[in-house]
Amino acid sequence: MDIVETGLPATVPELTFPYPLPQPETALVDIVPGVKWLRMPLPYALDHVNIYLVQVDSGWVIVDTGLDSPRSRAIWAELFSGPLSGETVVGIFCTHFHVDHVGLAGHLAEQLRVPLFMTYEEYFSLRGWPALTELPWQYREFFLQAGFPEERLSETLIMFDFSDEISPLPPSFIRMQEGGLLPASGGAWQIMIGSGHSPEHAMLYSAEKGILISGDQLLPRISSNVSVSVVNPLDEPLSCWLASLDRLSGLPEDTLVLPGHGLPFRGAGKRVEALHSHHDSRLRNLLEICAAQQPSAFEIVQELYPAPLPVFDLQLALGECLAHLRYLLVNGRLAATPDDRGVYRYRTIASAAEGLPEPGKSS
Repeated sequence: MDIVETGLPATVPELTFPYPLPQPETALVDIVPGVKWLRMPLPYALDHVNIYLVQVDSGWVIVDTGLDSPRSRAIWAELFSGPLSGETVVGIFCTHFHVDHVGLAGHLAEQLRVPLFMTYEEYFSLRGWPALTELPWQYREFFLQAGFPEERLSETLIMFDFSDEISPLPPSFIRMQEGGLLPASGGAWQIMIGSGHSPEHAMLYSAEKGILISGDQLLPRISSNVSVSVVNPLDEPLSCWLASLDRLSGLPEDTLVLPGHGLPFRGAGKRVEALHSHHDSRLRNLLEICAAQQPSAFEIVQELYPAPLPVFDLQLALGECLAHLRYLLVNGRLAATPDDRGVYRYRTIASAAEGLPEPGKSS
């Protein structure tokens, strides 16, 4: 539900990485006084999620939690009996609703009897995420219109089965909003909101400390997955995400970015430039593909990723492909026409040479 590799370079020379990988893997690292970092293991190709703890007036706030698994619970138990023994936790802050970030929020909030801090759209996106044993007709249409093979539709149910990786969500939460402050932080931590990767992704920024806890809104090595979801099939998330990135490019260049995955880094502006360049390249590539043929979204994914993808990654890639196609459709660069089977075929009507629109602006 989170990230798919999108061809960005493994290293970005313009970035600096002041903190090495923790040793041992699950060590709790002091970033600066009042900010701690933990790499929580994940059982996926993306093998970790970053957890942070920030100190406020009355104790610590946990930022993201990892998914609910025996290993994650054991790591938290070791922390509370070890380096966090005697410390007071006063809240759980979740950047967004994806399971690797919020999976243990309910368990920890109940165990510690503390509130959950989350944005409105992220909290209710998680509460409303369907747990399906068969596909509704609307979802079948979504995948079939994208060209997904009908005989493989049952595979798509993997996107709706996270019950084993997420503890029951708390029945209430404290709403986080753009420009607001993290409760009890004395004004030290301000809420910033982004979108595109998820509906209302919350970040924490401290001008005093020169730190941005970016969650998945800004990552050092890979591009956040920006997808059209079956739950919201006519969404156009890419322009929202690119515009959100541009806001982050205005941060001081020495800002330390604490991302949801990967190592802490400096160079937010350079990272934003690299991400824009990558997505511009992907958009131009799609225009070229759709000028030479009239493919479906699924056929485009097969061309972009010739080696077979695991079914979970395949759906992430399809969602991201649709996000780029929707961006080009909305901005008048593509046309989409259903064939006699109802599969949408994409045709270039304005070439890459004519330029791409600014983020959030239609041509």
